Amino acid sequence: MLNTFIKELKELTADKKIWIGILTVLIIIIISTSYNKKNPEIDAVKPLMLGVINKDNSSYSNLLLDYFHGSNTFSSLIQVTTGDDKVIRDAFKNGELDIYLEIPEDFAMNMIKLEHSPVKVYYQMDDTTKALLFQNVLKSYEKYISAVEVNAVGLYEIMEADGMGKELIEDANVTISMDMIFTALGKESFFRFKPVAKFPTTTVAEYYIISIIVMTLMYAGIYAGFRILREMKQGTFARLKTTKLPLFQFLTAKLLLMIMVYTIAIAVSIHILGKNIDTGLNLLYSFTLSCFSAVMATFLCALLQSTLRYSLAANLFVFYCIVMGGGIIPIQFLPEDIIRLSKITPIYYMIKGIILLKQGQTTPVYSIVAGLLITSVILFVVAAACFYRRSVVNEEA
Repeated sequence: MLNTFIKELKELTADKKIWIGILTVLIIIIISTSYNKKNPEIDAVKPLMLGVINKDNSSYSNLLLDYFHGSNTFSSLIQVTTGDDKVIRDAFKNGELDIYLEIPEDFAMNMIKLEHSPVKVYYQMDDTTKALLFQNVLKSYEKYISAVEVNAVGLYEIMEADGMGKELIEDANVTISMDMIFTALGKESFFRFKPVAKFPTTTVAEYYIISIIVMTLMYAGIYAGFRILREMKQGTFARLKTTKLPLFQFLTAKLLLMIMVYTIAIAVSIHILGKNIDTGLNLLYSFTLSCFSAVMATFLCALLQSTLRYSLAANLFVFYCIVMGGGIIPIQFLPEDIIRLSKITPIYYMIKGIILLKQGQTTPVYSIVAGLLITSVILFVVAAACFYRRSVVNEEA
């Protein structure tokens, strides 16, 4: 096995094209990463700064503002500041506030009595994203308040048709309307919130750098497969019968050097992306990716007997993984149906693992490592069995 490893090392060092390719990819990654770090990441949407002028100042409007402060959903999007007319308007003019609301006098009672008394909204038009975000937030609450109004009108008309007194109708209207309003405001208690595991976020530039690293590794794995095919054509597998070297040891020696080279290249590339990455975990993850790439190519070699068929199948497989796995279009931009298909491709997990590794989320990285290593072992065993079966058939023939 050691002699096979040394032979592979001599052949690899003699092939200058391989080293030129590896150095070219590393230089591209270093330049791209350096450029990316000069442009610090900026949050896509910052919390909106909302000012409120509460001229109504009733207990009902104050409860509404307290809800805005206490609601996790609302406060995650908007930071609320209350104050008098002059303070809020000056802050808005100075750019300290994105939006401010003016709640008119007797707003709560007018709403209960079904008298039109709208809230005035003022917002900056410079940032269209913020304007649309706040517009959608207000519309969501408008629907709840409109539902209260419709039910209040229906109740009022029914009680009036039954001949009930006006004072009783107004008292019932106030009580039921307020219950409906605060039930609507407390809508978060209607639902059982469940966190959704989403693809980790990163900048577009960094995502494509990671994508290039993974795509290069997958095509490098195809090269490892071609080296095994060359050994098959030279009759190496048939000559193994005259030696005491088991087939699986020969395959291991053939792949080990390539895996080591790929591991070093990937580990260096990931280290350049984030210098605070754990070195041990980085090496483990890089080894896992390299091992999977080389073993996958070996598995395809074992299934296909000719160079032409292997070349076609391997390139189609890698191309499919790149397109469906998020190598060309970032996962975050893909439709949900395509994302479901992406999850059955190895590139999806390779890219995800590197992003998680850079962000310091080690637990899911270990899960990806375990999954890829188990898959690699299974594919390697199947490939070795196929090569052994083929050598036995050739010997009998």
